[in-house]
Amino acid sequence: MIGLGACGLAACTSARPSSPPPSLDQAAVCLKTLDQRHIIYERVKDWKTPEGCGITQAVRVQHSAIDWNRATLLSCPMEETVWDFETKVVQPAAARNFGQTVRKMSNAGSYNCRGEIGGRPERMSQHAYGKAIDITGFELADGTVISVRRDWRVPGAKSTFLHEVAQGACKVFAVVLTPNHNAEHHDHLHLDIGPHKLCGY
Repeated sequence: MIGLGACGLAACTSARPSSPPPSLDQAAVCLKTLDQRHIIYERVKDWKTPEGCGITQAVRVQHSAIDWNRATLLSCPMEETVWDFETKVVQPAAARNFGQTVRKMSNAGSYNCRGEIGGRPERMSQHAYGKAIDITGFELADGTVISVRRDWRVPGAKSTFLHEVAQGACKVFAVVLTPNHNAEHHDHLHLDIGPHKLCGY
């Protein structure tokens, strides 16, 4: 109740009424969105390392709009964006190319306290903040497996699907890196919501 009162006072005295109250709990708003989308997750305590790594609004996601191969640590806003990617990009691409849905999405993880690989190693990777995920493949409803490593460069429906997914991801994420970008991404799609903008398709 104290927090709500402070928000109300800030809103009344703010010179810019359209701006969100400064004490608004953005994490609570984000978590409510995950609940509304029926995402299965665990709220994890936020942390920060001496190197500057760590996750704010940390969640361990077990199941999003699509089932995952592993539970993965992300920031809540990143998971919101992944859900948009799954529902607005992945599933429509699967319907167009295969006439069915994707039942599982495989990833190689998210959080990793390190610099960028194959780019600017002196700059912290968005993996260091739980704002990036590496997608390695998909499994369709009938059990068909689609692998970035195996299928990206082989002509056919699987390759077409992966390329459509990557192109669509560029409309959802800030940075998308594919096997076309460099050798370090030969087996996965890197997706992040960092401050930089790049469609490495």
